[in-house]
Amino acid sequence: MAIYRHQASRFELVRLETYSSSDHGGLTEVLASFMAKDGSEVDAACLGLPAPIRPGAVFPLTNLSWNIDRDQVLEAVGTDRVELINDVEASAAGIHGLSEDDLICFQKGHVDPAGNRVVISVGTGLGVSALTPSGHTMATEAGHATFSPRYDIDFDLNARLELEHGHVSWERVASGSALPIVYSLLAPEGSPPRTAPEIVDRAGSDPVCQLALETIRRYIGTAAGNMALTLMSSAGLYLVGGAASKLLGEESAGSFLAAFRDKGRMRPLLERMPVFLVHEENLALRGAAQTAMALFATRWKPV
Repeated sequence: MAIYRHQASRFELVRLETYSSSDHGGLTEVLASFMAKDGSEVDAACLGLPAPIRPGAVFPLTNLSWNIDRDQVLEAVGTDRVELINDVEASAAGIHGLSEDDLICFQKGHVDPAGNRVVISVGTGLGVSALTPSGHTMATEAGHATFSPRYDIDFDLNARLELEHGHVSWERVASGSALPIVYSLLAPEGSPPRTAPEIVDRAGSDPVCQLALETIRRYIGTAAGNMALTLMSSAGLYLVGGAASKLLGEESAGSFLAAFRDKGRMRPLLERMPVFLVHEENLALRGAAQTAMALFATRWKPV
């Protein structure tokens, strides 16, 4: 949660608080705690939620057992100038304000000013949004498209996840949560289970950990290539999220890029698309602030 002040055509961060969702019973509880601190008041608010957003609906969050009621949110925030959007859509809105210092370039490509910019959030799940040349953001649930295995390890992983979940989406495999499962499929029988951070830490000295990490990078690259073609990210593809920064890096982008470009006749098109890793931690917060400003600026006078 953050409060921004809009001043002199820029956003200034006033206060930032981080809450563990597992420690709270719902969003309104978190909002009440945040707003009560220092007696905060706001002119307008925008909240990015990891869920499909529909007008007038109560939103169950995809990977969290919270239901979001808009009326309760309005009461907790203390204003009716509140917008609820998809969380990755908030990240897409934040792309406007990025500088070169906020980006690691994986592929320089050739920017098409008339093209879309696509944002892929890699965390415990896989989120996808796009930013049109006009500045309009598009929310999607593309991460829930069906996984398409190609190699033996892919089919083994698909079978394991299908037993647990039924439908196996790209979100199940191209995210940090899949890393321990991939490791368990690759490790010799009787090997102890390992967490995702352990696998990342041991990748430099343990060939099985390294192979598991490269497999996940391949999945992320394949999914990103699919989204890049679907949404035509000719103005750039941006990778965001905690898992993206931990699993990918400039020195380890090879397997990601190989999978990203591996689209047969469309390879030349993908090679022209700029690809970046974003390391601005407050991207979604800033994008939400920009969205609130854009939606409600005519109803209140900024500082």
